[in-house]
Amino acid sequence: MQEEGTPQKTPKKYIWIIVILALVILILIRALLFKSRPNSANNARGDGSRPISSPSGSQQSSSEEQNCSADSVKFTKEFTDWDKIDAFQPLGSITGASRGRSYIGIKKGQEVPVYAPADATLVSVIYAYRGPDSDHGEYGFRFRVGCGVSILLDHLDSASDEMKKYAPAEPARSTANNDTLSIPVKAGTLLGYTNGTSMARTFDFLVMDQNRKAKYINPARWQWDQSLYSVCPYDFYPNDLKTKYYQKIGEPTDSGFIKADDCGNPSYDIDNTISGGWFLDDQATDTHGQFMLIGYRLNSVDVTIKSESENSILRVTNYQPKVLPKDVGIGESVCYSGFSNDWVYLSLIDAKTIEVQNGSGSCPTSKPTTTATKYYR
Repeated sequence: MQEEGTPQKTPKKYIWIIVILALVILILIRALLFKSRPNSANNARGDGSRPISSPSGSQQSSSEEQNCSADSVKFTKEFTDWDKIDAFQPLGSITGASRGRSYIGIKKGQEVPVYAPADATLVSVIYAYRGPDSDHGEYGFRFRVGCGVSILLDHLDSASDEMKKYAPAEPARSTANNDTLSIPVKAGTLLGYTNGTSMARTFDFLVMDQNRKAKYINPARWQWDQSLYSVCPYDFYPNDLKTKYYQKIGEPTDSGFIKADDCGNPSYDIDNTISGGWFLDDQATDTHGQFMLIGYRLNSVDVTIKSESENSILRVTNYQPKVLPKDVGIGESVCYSGFSNDWVYLSLIDAKTIEVQNGSGSCPTSKPTTTATKYYR
């Protein structure tokens, strides 16, 4: 019989039961905590920022896309000196290097500053000669903004001291550049200065939105991201600034400013007409092979045949067209002549086939007898 006040010993089997129960409870607690923890892949940077699509095609995670909308992306700072600008040209330039860019016309003799329009992440800096005869490099700045939206501000003559730190030391002969940077940049940050390109006095504003895709009759033909995802830069501004920019969307000419009806579109495709893109063979796309673009913009009809390197093989601009491409249907023909005394004769055979003939001098009064080249949708 045990004396009063002497502690009783706990049988060993109960000690093991208590230990096992404690381990089970600990395992359940850890499992519940792990399940409720955010996915570390979606917050790898630890600052709450979202990985987003860049112009080079990197993709945002599907879980983040569900909580992200391009409508939430806003530009908060003006990107240049509005008073020194002749015009903000609409998207859709067939004769320029990209139909997705808005070309910014600078008043003669002026130089303008260029700023970041929004809080963004700098992903690459281009510093390259533009053209074989160029004797100085030009800068381009590429940013990710958020929710699949990206920006390129291009053709700057100089970079600010802050931005120059991230640029190559010497200009390259190619504008090819990988998005290897990840530098936070605040809205309103000075990027540099420019008086525009030597011939056109313009610099470029490109915005791409991976959530919106341009519409084409044969989507398989269009593979360049600037053909697919380019959108109007000025639509991202609040209404007061958007209205201000829209006042100057158009093109200055010797006879006065021509105001555009809207901000434009990279696609000119209109079914059962000659308007839009045409391709030399079944394999041709806008990044491979030979293709033709036909469209009406501001006061002119443009017809351009390009190689995959974007070099123009044929270029005709008619500033006083009697018939617009959208009005030329199946079984009909039209001739456009340019200021360089060249002409191009276009005949729509069916919805997917067009015949092209061209020459020098004045437009022929009837279909030429020369061999025609066929292009296809």
